[in-house]
Amino acid sequence: MRSFSFLILSLFFVGCSSEQSHNEFLSEAEQIVFEQPDSVVRMLAPRWYDTKMNEADQALYGLLYTEALHRSGLYTEADSLILFSRKYYKEKGDEEHLSRALLHHAIILYKQKQTHEAVLTMKQAESLAEDMDQPAFKWYLYSVLGDVNDNVGNYTQTLRYYKQALAEARHYKKDEWIVQTLNNIATTFDLLGQSDSLKYYTDLAKPYAPKTEGEIRATYLVNKASYLISLAKYQEAKRLLLESMRYTPTDRASKLLADIYMKEGDIASAAQHWYRLTNSFSPDVSIQSYRLLIQYLNRKGDKEAALEYSQRLNEVYQKLYERSDAAGIIDLQTQYDDQQKERRQYQTTIFLLTAIILLIVMAAVAVWYIRRRIDLLNTRFVESQQKYDLTRSELTKMRHQKEREMKENSQQLKEVISRLHATANKGRVANDEDINALAQCSYALSPELQVLLSVLNTKEQSICLLIRHNFQPTEIAALTISTPQTITNTRVRLLKKLFGQTGGAKDFDAAIKAVN
Repeated sequence: MRSFSFLILSLFFVGCSSEQSHNEFLSEAEQIVFEQPDSVVRMLAPRWYDTKMNEADQALYGLLYTEALHRSGLYTEADSLILFSRKYYKEKGDEEHLSRALLHHAIILYKQKQTHEAVLTMKQAESLAEDMDQPAFKWYLYSVLGDVNDNVGNYTQTLRYYKQALAEARHYKKDEWIVQTLNNIATTFDLLGQSDSLKYYTDLAKPYAPKTEGEIRATYLVNKASYLISLAKYQEAKRLLLESMRYTPTDRASKLLADIYMKEGDIASAAQHWYRLTNSFSPDVSIQSYRLLIQYLNRKGDKEAALEYSQRLNEVYQKLYERSDAAGIIDLQTQYDDQQKERRQYQTTIFLLTAIILLIVMAAVAVWYIRRRIDLLNTRFVESQQKYDLTRSELTKMRHQKEREMKENSQQLKEVISRLHATANKGRVANDEDINALAQCSYALSPELQVLLSVLNTKEQSICLLIRHNFQPTEIAALTISTPQTITNTRVRLLKKLFGQTGGAKDFDAAIKAVN
């Protein structure tokens, strides 16, 4: 009934467009875009081809329409509208609207798989919004940043952003947003295996849960079920999971149900969920489901189906090699945050130095005008000099801290290399955590190396780093699921690609090790 009322209202606005100014119409849309985005989509869609809007109206229209789409759970890869809004608000210096435009442009870039540019744009939006009193927008901003970090397994940052989102939802007093964010935090702790924290945040969501429906309600029930499973209360958990599936089927619910059916020995029921989970957006869930399903089909004697799903599993592995570098996304955020800190510190230093200069000038003027104030001005100068010395001391501490970090990186690198050698000796594939750690430590110690290898894909970068740290081709082949001959061919090809030289694999080894 409520949706129908808004539909009538949107039609009324369209019918009265000849009498109502663009500014008035768009202002009304902006007032409800955060809480009723679906209504805003219906209001604005008929005006897509309105040629009577001036630049200000076009910018606001593009922002509101894109923002309403995203908040309604709809997405588009067309960025012309929001790009115009972004440029307009940047030229006008309107930081509030610019921050919103940056976020929604970043979401489109993320959907276009321009991941690094998208994350950088999100961080810019975060910087602009930091001191704004806009809890409805900041809740969405921090939720999106939390989701992005969750996608790459950066759970420390995930929790930080979700907790910031929770604070904004409570500030805005929006129950639906509060329980949604509490669900996100609880789910993250579940992934980390911290059942006590999972229970704590699930309990916080309990008062709001009866007022929710759909995916929010389903996620709450799955979190409760996951905690019960940790207590081995499988029947209670199974009941909650089945109830959650009636609201909205989710991958987590299917996976947990499959695990319970496995424990009960009902492999056929578990297999039904594995079939569904092979299409999961989570690579780990998808791969595990493929493996279990293939084992199940082999036990049944259905070799043809098992072979088909084995081929599909290989395709999933191939896509994993082609996906964006998660470590790069994490490092990008870290670098951006560090740059912002340095910028604030630089501004503070400039402010202090300016204050010192002003005090010196004031002292000179005071001496020229009246001798009796010299003592007072000298005292002020000494105080300022102490501040200056304190600043220098802090900068020295920062330099020493940087040196300690370099030593720690070197130690961590040694440990990673040792683990990788052990993994290779066992003939196993290197896990993503060790490869990412190897890249982070290597790039931290040699930024020039990171620049050189930035043109390569993830596997090529891994080969270069392993060669640089004296791994044998046979070891690299084991770690990267390749053959020694493939590794040799890759080294010869990279010699030409990176250094513009021709030669053998050993020439490449010497060149990559010589990079400072």
